[in-house]
Amino acid sequence: MIGKKILEEKIITISEASKIMEERAKLGELSYEQGCALDYLQKLKKLSPEKARELVNELISIGVDKETAVKIADILPEDMDDLRAIYYKRELPENVDEILETVKKYI
Repeated sequence: MIGKKILEEKIITISEASKIMEERAKLGELSYEQGCALDYLQKLKKLSPEKARELVNELISIGVDKETAVKIADILPEDMDDLRAIYYKRELPENVDEILETVKKYI
């Protein structure tokens, strides 16, 4: 990593990361590690990048912080137990039902 520095850091969904890696794969051959990462991302993504970003923005608009909204978009919790796993270190927000209803629109 000599001569390389981080230019920007941004929280993105698995779907968005998969899209970035797929675009890089089209430009040239990926290293072994990058190929493994792309395979992993493709297996885990559940929404298109556009739908994932739309869900994140909708969750943010109802009061969910960005990092948690991205986790919710990646996991797509179907019930209270799934959502509790995301909020395991914190208290569940008061608008839990609203969060689950928002996610159900994308499942």
